[in-house]
Amino acid sequence: MNDLFREAAQAWQNGDVATAIRLWTELAEAGDPQAQYNLGVVYDEGQVVERNPSRAAEWYLKAAGQGFVDAAYNLAILYEAGDGVPRDVAEAARWFGMAAEQGHPQAQYNIGLKFDTGEGLPQDFEQAARWYYQAALGGEARACANLARCFAMGEGVPRSDVEAYKWYTIAAELGSVNAARYRERVARELSPEERLEAGRLAERWLREHRA
Repeated sequence: MNDLFREAAQAWQNGDVATAIRLWTELAEAGDPQAQYNLGVVYDEGQVVERNPSRAAEWYLKAAGQGFVDAAYNLAILYEAGDGVPRDVAEAARWFGMAAEQGHPQAQYNIGLKFDTGEGLPQDFEQAARWYYQAALGGEARACANLARCFAMGEGVPRSDVEAYKWYTIAAELGSVNAARYRERVARELSPEERLEAGRLAERWLREHRA
């Protein structure tokens, strides 16, 4: 099977899409989760074949059922959007949860969001903040911004404008578009000394956790 996979990868690199898909299909039908995921992506993206999200979901489901984390995440996205499968936010949450438990930062952000909003899961601000933090460890800027809001509002964590400023600073550094604007709103509630301290805390966190 390893030889077949190498042959498929080489065919893909050479632009021989038909051979790559034929070999991946052979491997996928034999139960290889990487090949199942690859086929899911091919049919999901629709760049080299006609897009078929239903078929993509079928292959993602097979791979996700074997614990393939990226397949679980992509399957969750399809359920979230009702793309190729019936829209089902609870099923989306289930697959986001599986991917999140395996350390997928975007899935961790999404499961945090579901706990935050109560869509597909019971609303639980403590769980939301916990998952936002896990996603932040993986560099997910949106999770940092949402964690900052949790601290600003005291939702799921003790209310702290210093922590809110810190996390908005981290989010801005990681690329969150609106984080700097929200940070300035929080800054109005802080003394100059508190802003300096929050900035130092953000810098320290980024040094310790940024790849």
